[in-house]
Amino acid sequence: QRLGRQLAREHEVDADVVFPVPDSGNSAAQGYALESGIPLDQGFIRNHYVGRTFIDPDAKDRGRKVNMKLNTVEEVIRDKRVIVVDDSVVRGVTTLEKIKQLREVGPKEIHLRVSCPPIKNPCFYGIDFPTKEELIANEREVADIAKMLDVDSMGYLSVEGMLSCVPDEQKDYCHA
Repeated sequence: QRLGRQLAREHEVDADVVFPVPDSGNSAAQGYALESGIPLDQGFIRNHYVGRTFIDPDAKDRGRKVNMKLNTVEEVIRDKRVIVVDDSVVRGVTTLEKIKQLREVGPKEIHLRVSCPPIKNPCFYGIDFPTKEELIANEREVADIAKMLDVDSMGYLSVEGMLSCVPDEQKDYCHA
């Protein structure tokens, strides 16, 4: 919840409801709601029988799997200003599919909040995004990413904000 609380302090916005992208955004959305005072609800219901989507190397398959994995809850979304909290946005393909699903339900506004800093560089320690060209935040401004994802606003947690949420005695965190 610490990351979500810090995210709310860094990227405040007027809205009617906060909800996570399950399950990775659950804890941060709880923290965001607690810090902001905006009610927490479930705008997405997750199908637990569909596996991880962001690791699929084929963009078409990722998008199809997202549509099978998440279902929107109309009464939480329709005609409301919503804050959607996710843990990360890597390539942007699955996030774009999630936003398309939300837009179909008819919210007034969609504000995307991400509980980690923008991922701009490849990671060679087992995470499946080996090239800069695959990363949505590589050489793009946040406003450009928000436009690409069709959200009204977007906010990433800062590196400083992320590090403020971890124990002080452990200063040697990788944040490449």
